[in-house]
Amino acid sequence: MPISFRKHEEFFTFHDPMHDGKLIDRKTEMRFDPLTGETSRIIFDPGAPFVPKDFAPLAKETEGPKCPFCPENVSKITPRFPDELVEGGRFIGKEAVVFPNLFPYSKHNAVVRMSEQHFVKLEEFTESIIADSFKAAHRYIEKVLEFDDQTEYVSVNWNYLPPSGGSILHPHIQVLASELPTNYQSKITSDSRAYYDKEGDNYLTSLATEERNLEERWISQEGSISWLHAYAPKSHYDFIGVFEAPSFNDLGSENYEDLAKSMLHFFLYFKEQGVESFNAILHIPVKKHAAEQVHFRLIPRMTIGMLETSDMNVFTFLQGEPLSLKAPETVAKEVRKFFIEGK
Repeated sequence: MPISFRKHEEFFTFHDPMHDGKLIDRKTEMRFDPLTGETSRIIFDPGAPFVPKDFAPLAKETEGPKCPFCPENVSKITPRFPDELVEGGRFIGKEAVVFPNLFPYSKHNAVVRMSEQHFVKLEEFTESIIADSFKAAHRYIEKVLEFDDQTEYVSVNWNYLPPSGGSILHPHIQVLASELPTNYQSKITSDSRAYYDKEGDNYLTSLATEERNLEERWISQEGSISWLHAYAPKSHYDFIGVFEAPSFNDLGSENYEDLAKSMLHFFLYFKEQGVESFNAILHIPVKKHAAEQVHFRLIPRMTIGMLETSDMNVFTFLQGEPLSLKAPETVAKEVRKFFIEGK
């Protein structure tokens, strides 16, 4: 049975002063997530551009002696893992350094300092910086799984710049591992298994195939990752990358290199759109199950207008109803060219 893309349209009628008081009908579209049934509202782009903020002055204020992740500080003032988990207390990559989070969100919580440079603009990220950081995160997860066989849920999380909730400007990602899931992990796991029990197929790989065939929200294939835009987005944009790997043990260096290449394509699109910040999650099933799949979710974050208004409001946090100014089909078409041009 094909995946169902369901929506409901509502129209609000009023006299619009922007059109000489003409009586108009303005549409709001409620979309239902094909897996979870959760709704999102498309309120359609009013045409106001996103204006990125210049973080260079803030970078000057916070770099060097004031930043625990800068080269002169990272080996001195960041915490260390117990030697039985990590010999020497930290993992060291090319530029990546992995150490414990001082104030953990989970039973196991590592921070990966991504680069020696304090402030890395979107256009300054390289494949090496991104791939090396995720490979370093992978090494930490390997150790955690060896050390703690109760661990069932793993994710790599990225908050980039203050609009995303990032509290330190220096680029970093966080690894969470626990026997208990986050709400997202719980929902995606239970609903994917329910879909598999009903349909006999893996939901995410089926979704990627369906979207590729429809070509409405399909973006591109980057090596081992299928990229598409969510039908019912969790924000103004919502990109999903479905990996060929079903679980942690199936991930290899090439997967992280494909992810790094993909991120550079998205960063070019973000620059064009005036977006400078984002949240991202790499969801990694620990144990292989026919219903589950490694996948990446990427949601740009921005402030809006002269007041630098947050893009999150009561709808998102209390109503549990994400809003999007952008039609997913339009966004997918716009971003697709950055993958094509990058090949």
